[in-house]
Amino acid sequence: MKEMEDIKGSIASISPRIILGLALCLGVGALAMVSLRYGFLAGLVFSAVPFVLYLTLYLIKRPYWAYTCLFVVNYFIMGIVRYVPKLPGGIVIDALIMFSIMVLLIRSCYRRVGWERAWNGLSVAAFIWLLYCVLEVFNPMATPLGWATSIRGVAVYFFCISVLTPIFFYRFKDFKRILVLWSVFTLLAVLKALVQKYHGFDTFEKIWLYESGGMTTHIIYSGIRYFSFYTDAGNFGSAMGLAMVVFSIAAIYFSGKKTRLYFLGVALAAAYGMMLSGTRGALAVPFAGYLIYLLISRQKRIIFLGAAALLSGFVFLKYTDIGQSNAMIRRMRSAFDTEDASLNVRLNNQKRIAEYIKDKPFGSGLGMGGGKAKAYAPTAYLSQIPTDSWFVMIWVETGIIGLVLHLGILFYILFMGCYLVLFRLKDKQLRGLICAVIAGIFGVMVSAYGNEILGQLPTGIIIYMCAAFIFLSPRYDRELLERCAEKDEDYEHHR
Repeated sequence: MKEMEDIKGSIASISPRIILGLALCLGVGALAMVSLRYGFLAGLVFSAVPFVLYLTLYLIKRPYWAYTCLFVVNYFIMGIVRYVPKLPGGIVIDALIMFSIMVLLIRSCYRRVGWERAWNGLSVAAFIWLLYCVLEVFNPMATPLGWATSIRGVAVYFFCISVLTPIFFYRFKDFKRILVLWSVFTLLAVLKALVQKYHGFDTFEKIWLYESGGMTTHIIYSGIRYFSFYTDAGNFGSAMGLAMVVFSIAAIYFSGKKTRLYFLGVALAAAYGMMLSGTRGALAVPFAGYLIYLLISRQKRIIFLGAAALLSGFVFLKYTDIGQSNAMIRRMRSAFDTEDASLNVRLNNQKRIAEYIKDKPFGSGLGMGGGKAKAYAPTAYLSQIPTDSWFVMIWVETGIIGLVLHLGILFYILFMGCYLVLFRLKDKQLRGLICAVIAGIFGVMVSAYGNEILGQLPTGIIIYMCAAFIFLSPRYDRELLERCAEKDEDYEHHR
């Protein structure tokens, strides 16, 4: 036993500088030897192996950064795929999730990891949903390839993020770091959209627009819809709406004036990005998000001012023609037009779907709804009808039973968040930040009726992390209360 403890101590005490030095020596040596024999490119690839091993060892010693890498890559991977078409974005995310799990398993061999933190109401709900989706493989209308391709975005990521987030981000400062990272990435996304607007699209974006068919939905009669480094304008717009809600509310609860102004600036930039996207459904995010925030904020002045602002915005877009000459305002205003042609097409499609699956309570199987199903069943009836909505897609692929279960889990997350904010959390800042993520989740839920935002990267994983932060908030609250108690004791001691 003592020898084992000595081994564990030796592993934990290895200096990263020593490992980096060895990796550098091995890398240079491998580059020289392999280049002489097989060429420079082969030598370059082979020389990277020691650095990969070094990075792996470094992340095992500092697992927080391993999971942070997943958050970073998740935000940019779909933009990178546009420039490297053969790069499988989903597989990269799968690999990073598996790497995070591997880091925990290796670290648990010589240090306590804290697996018990993963056990909470969210992880149980995510597991139930995953189990239901796994059983969908036996759906007689499903295909194995369609099921395997779709289950990741529908259920696997939700479960993995729900389990891993409490293990890696168990301190309040971890939550705040992710908010800061997210804010920086939001600014980069808006900046990229501005480059598209004022300097035009680059070569790869033009290929996506003019050769892959993107122009049919992004260069339209009402103007150009910008998409930044997201998959499309719909994804970009809803993500910016989410950032707008979260950071505008978060700005209220930070103490430093500069920090408040920064987060408010991020929220305003995100609002402009949302307008640049031309995504009408994205408007649901701020309207629904701010509405639920007003209901749970418990601050009379904020409730009054917020309600007045929401009502003014609704009246401006619904009942006036002010700013109609501006393309962005005109597109936003069309979101409130009940006679809109595209809305009526969607409603008619839903009637056709309802008629076809009324006797299929478990749906048509994962992957078998909408245009993507043409890859697995090109002649199937449902593959000819676009779903145009996350919830319609869930309804089509998992049936009315799956839809009820899925909605039940989402409303359970919201209910728990509201309960914690109203009755459990004591720290004011934490309560405000949890209000912000609750508002963001609810806004995206409402927006998901108009597009499939919940299943897309990066927004889907960000929403799952936000849900995990809600369930982690009691732990953060205890941490903050204990810290305050320690400060009080120190103050009494020094008096």
